[in-house]
Amino acid sequence: MRKQILCLLTAAILLCFPFTAGAERNKYLDVALSFLEEGNPFLKRYNEINETEITPVCPLGCPYFWGGRHVVSLLKPYSPNSSSDYYKRDQKYLYGLDCTGFIQYIQKKTGYEPQAKNADLLKASQYTEYARTAANKAVGTERAQALRIGDLVVMQHTSGGYHIAMYCGTLSFYGYTEETLPPELIPFLEYPLIIHCTGSSDYYLRYKAYLEDLNETEIIPPYGGVIVSILDVPQSVATAETPDEIGLCQPCFDLEGYHLQITDLSQEKRFRWIRWRLKAE
Repeated sequence: MRKQILCLLTAAILLCFPFTAGAERNKYLDVALSFLEEGNPFLKRYNEINETEITPVCPLGCPYFWGGRHVVSLLKPYSPNSSSDYYKRDQKYLYGLDCTGFIQYIQKKTGYEPQAKNADLLKASQYTEYARTAANKAVGTERAQALRIGDLVVMQHTSGGYHIAMYCGTLSFYGYTEETLPPELIPFLEYPLIIHCTGSSDYYLRYKAYLEDLNETEIIPPYGGVIVSILDVPQSVATAETPDEIGLCQPCFDLEGYHLQITDLSQEKRFRWIRWRLKAE
């Protein structure tokens, strides 16, 4: 009888604290986290918790490239097919993925259909059966509770451009606790994290040094890459900023030497959470 009571108590405790087991292995994360850089704390902790040896696709992380869709071309010198704010058709850059290419690759490797165009995903009349209504309305811990690893958030910036990212857990999901976090991050232990390919001056500086070591003078470093960001945190509480090397100075936290950037969905023109569909059998 005593053993039965202990078992019931243990089960109750586990139900009350679903994240204490850490980052349970997940097919989305196996793929997505491999695009981070060597030494990234999220990849490192995921490997330690699951006793896996997922290695980065690129030692310095997967760079951003305007229009990038093809993993086989990573780090080759390429010129984009069209120009944008940072990428010009007449210049060469290290090839990488853009936000859509990154998400499409994850879906391809995990048995899901490639998502529709970002603009279509935002149309209220389309894909309503895949919309995560509760996640759209909630913030912070409540938003994380309404999400599942692999859920997508598509957004339209006030400038008109589109972006897409994937929910990848919370700080506690990766084994962080109030005892192991910097004091300023403790209130956000259960806030949602996203992984996405986006602007990052850290990437620019890493690859600038890489190209200098190769004596490459005609190739321009990437203006971003795959990073993990935290949602719903007021930018005013950030304790650091990413380098201002290329005009991409972003509020962030110092997490074991990693710049954990803040993404503020409330500043977007529109956003929508989607749980996408599996391929037909």
